[in-house]
Amino acid sequence: MEIMKRLLIIITVLMLPLSTLAQGSLAKGVNAEQKGLVDLAEQYYREASDTNTTARLRLGLLLEGKERFDDAEQWLVKADSSALALAHLAACRAELRRWVEAKQASEKAIELADNDDHGVRSSAMGTLALVYCAEENYTNALHWARQAAAEDPLSARARNVTGVVLYSRGNEQEAISAFREALKLDPTNVDAHFNLGTIYCCRNNYDMAISTLRNGLKQHRKSVKLFYAFGWAYLLKGDNERAIECLQNVLELDSAYVNAYNRLGDIYYERAEYNRAAEQYRRAIHFAPRLTEAYRLLGRTYDAQGDFGKAIRQYQKAIEINPEDGDTYCRIAELYARQNQPKREQANYKRAARLGNVQAREWCTKHGVTYQK
Repeated sequence: MEIMKRLLIIITVLMLPLSTLAQGSLAKGVNAEQKGLVDLAEQYYREASDTNTTARLRLGLLLEGKERFDDAEQWLVKADSSALALAHLAACRAELRRWVEAKQASEKAIELADNDDHGVRSSAMGTLALVYCAEENYTNALHWARQAAAEDPLSARARNVTGVVLYSRGNEQEAISAFREALKLDPTNVDAHFNLGTIYCCRNNYDMAISTLRNGLKQHRKSVKLFYAFGWAYLLKGDNERAIECLQNVLELDSAYVNAYNRLGDIYYERAEYNRAAEQYRRAIHFAPRLTEAYRLLGRTYDAQGDFGKAIRQYQKAIEINPEDGDTYCRIAELYARQNQPKREQANYKRAARLGNVQAREWCTKHGVTYQK
């Protein structure tokens, strides 16, 4: 009898429309998210995502909050084409440094948003400000940052974006004030904690940076960007053991976080543990084969080990990806100088000088070499 009851229950569930099942999973996801159970909420949203656009939207927003911007983008694209979805899609693309697509999504979000939908409009305007800031068009960037703040005076994101623009323009103290305003409006704002901590690092005020970032981590215990900045602050302070611990936490949260591998490599390089450093740089290359920094750092490591051939090959790979990299041409020139190959030394200094490298131009001037085409 008990078996028959179970069979009836299974048959009843199978006969339910997919939309009903999806609505149930969506409701469970919303309930879990409200209780702060974000991993459970993600599971429920995924269950509902095949047939429910609201579940896709909520899943995209949740993943954005977890700083999984690639995944978030994919779900936001699959969600409805509402202004809300587009505004968050634009923000994710800005995080991924895909500025053209971020601009397009922002402009579309502003176009579709109702005039009284101030939060959505402010978010999209803030992303536009970041786009123009990346283009070094600071006049337009500041215009859109102020528009974002005017659209929603209580938006911490708008204040944070304003701080980013001001800092990029060289207005450091005003930027600090903007980040502090953002934290007054929303003490949980990850980006404001990150940016403020980064500024303190740049000012060599590492204790203040660590304090700021620690406060952010109290609010967001799984924030990859905060853990990375935390590790960077300890690294600059000279506390390598804590830096390693923080960077390893980053990689536990996101095994593809390239900068963490590079910074771990830097620590091992400074310790003259060159094999361990090279291993970290190779991992960075595995996850980001089109980014040049790890190739340069790996080349430097091979150079320190006395392996001239491997060092040159890594530097050349960096140049293949970015032919405008004057610094790397200089490093190659220095290697050829030590190998007593003056023609190759001169050729690389000339290339670097044409790209505006100051060190290379000084070398050319000193040696009477004309570098202009």
